[in-house]
Amino acid sequence: MIKADNIPAIFVGSFTHSLDAKRRIIFPSSWRNLTGESNRLFAFPHPDDKCLYLYTAEEMMRRLSQLRSGGPLDRIEQQAIRSFAAGADMLVWDAQGRVRIGENLLAHVEVKEQVVLVGTLTRIELWSVENFDLALPQDSSSAEDVFYGGY
Repeated sequence: MIKADNIPAIFVGSFTHSLDAKRRIIFPSSWRNLTGESNRLFAFPHPDDKCLYLYTAEEMMRRLSQLRSGGPLDRIEQQAIRSFAAGADMLVWDAQGRVRIGENLLAHVEVKEQVVLVGTLTRIELWSVENFDLALPQDSSSAEDVFYGGY
């Protein structure tokens, strides 16, 4: 995801939003500005966690290019791709930055009324408020080792 100033988009921070009556949320304007010309996100339910992984079009193209460069896929790999792609959705925001999330994806996340959008560098995670609180680590030493260990 290279932007006009040749700096890759890096998603950081978190935002909490309530679903409106049409089951939409506001996608943060600061993140909209990082997505380039596209107003699309690709949403994939995480296979183990009750969250969605959201990728920009540019990040999806980078991932597809990487997948294609690995050579032909075997039957099991094709089935895995079919499985996660079938449950995914393309999210498009309107002029006000509102994004409608499908009921199947909201059910996976177990959303009641509010979601948390969390920037995790190259992607965004979408959690229900309740499940996000449960997913936060009690011990931050692993995160410190991963991020700060190289500095």
